[in-house]
Amino acid sequence: MRVTLVVVLALLATGVRHRAAFAQPATTEQTSSEPIPDDAGFGPVITIEAIEVFGNTTTQTELIRRTLPIAPGDVIQASDKRLRDARFRILALGFFRDVTLGMRKGTARGQVIVDVRVVERGTVVLNRLWFGTSNVSPYWVGADLGQRNLLGLGVAVGAGFIYAPHGDVDGGRDQWAGEVRASDPSLFGTRWGANAAFTLVHGSEPYRVTGDPQDVEARDLRAFSYRRFGARAALTYDLTALSRLSGGLRAESIVASLPVAPTQELLDGRTTAIDLHLEPGESRVVTAGFTFDRDTRPDPILPHQGGHVTISAELGSSLLGGSYEFATLFGRYEHYWPLFRGRHTIGLKMAGGVVIGDAPRFERIHIADVNRMLTPRALGLVLSAAAPLDILGTRPDKPTYGDIGGSANLEYAFELFRGTGKNRVYGGDLFFGAGLWGLSERADLRARDTSLGDALPIDVYIDAGVRIDTDVGVFEVTIANALGRLR
Repeated sequence: MRVTLVVVLALLATGVRHRAAFAQPATTEQTSSEPIPDDAGFGPVITIEAIEVFGNTTTQTELIRRTLPIAPGDVIQASDKRLRDARFRILALGFFRDVTLGMRKGTARGQVIVDVRVVERGTVVLNRLWFGTSNVSPYWVGADLGQRNLLGLGVAVGAGFIYAPHGDVDGGRDQWAGEVRASDPSLFGTRWGANAAFTLVHGSEPYRVTGDPQDVEARDLRAFSYRRFGARAALTYDLTALSRLSGGLRAESIVASLPVAPTQELLDGRTTAIDLHLEPGESRVVTAGFTFDRDTRPDPILPHQGGHVTISAELGSSLLGGSYEFATLFGRYEHYWPLFRGRHTIGLKMAGGVVIGDAPRFERIHIADVNRMLTPRALGLVLSAAAPLDILGTRPDKPTYGDIGGSANLEYAFELFRGTGKNRVYGGDLFFGAGLWGLSERADLRARDTSLGDALPIDVYIDAGVRIDTDVGVFEVTIANALGRLR
């Protein structure tokens, strides 16, 4: 019986997600070209006579060449930084599991030919696989698929859909959501790129009206119905080989059927008003924002070194045609230190943000955004009303949505295996992680009669499991993944 339960939990915990990155180098054919030096010395001055690409069967050669920060005719030094950055730029395309660069003698003295050898990987990927059960829905099921290299042109397209029938919560209804998107990271071979997406959500949001926050009884909950339809578009610009800046606009229509003057009965018998942070009837969200991203990880799927920084800011205003005045600022930082010849690593992960002003419900920080031990939102749908585990006993009634929140944790991982050649399974890691997370509403911080620890409750996050990088995405079997699908 115990073995059967373990197997079932493992199957339920299996999730798929993808990031635009690849496993460590696979074995490739031998070449007479000399490897690009990694040291930062000056080296001899050379002229690039030609750039030749090998190993690509799907991706167009010209697409790879125009991604490089170098071109025939350039006069450089042998240890030029652009030669080392070239590998990262090609990997960032998302079409290859390995890239190696080398140099060989050209037809004249002082001239070299740069050889670029790539190992392609599948570009049809399963980005997400949603399934599980909770007190809000007896089950949910959905998937997100993408093609990252349409016709070898470097254009990415994708779509996702999820369905969740209603449970026993009063006011609930069947939920579903869909999204389509497309992007081109390099318009006409320039540093400029573009992306766009359309999303439609037919949802039913739960909220608590009575009972113990640690209970998950449907009778203690109510739900309101809403519909969201939105579009977003952005332009991107490659600042360097490893850094990108993007700016865009987003517009969304919301139609919500809200209850009149909703209230919650607290455990001490008091009754308090509930702010659902939405305008009744029809409203609009119109925002302008930008994002800065820098990624120096050679293998962002199973990283063992390097770092990743993302900072994004967004402003919503009636001056843009919206119904809400607000601003958001979010950031994420990761860094990995290799140990024991790179097969082990210690990683530091931090993420957090702040919401200022009258932001609508869906723009606020959800508790599952900072605590992966809860069911995450899927295409905007809230699929569970389960409370987080109160491990430290800081505050049992932690808010579901907040204006300030974040997490920080340390992770230890070691390499189980790395695939070679044409294997469809590229690698696997076993990892252990632990850290802290917190979420609060600004009203609790501004006017409080309790300690700061109660106003901004901090609790523990733990996780452990296996990550497997495959030809169709990344599979995870973890403790947090299992809890998020069963609560």
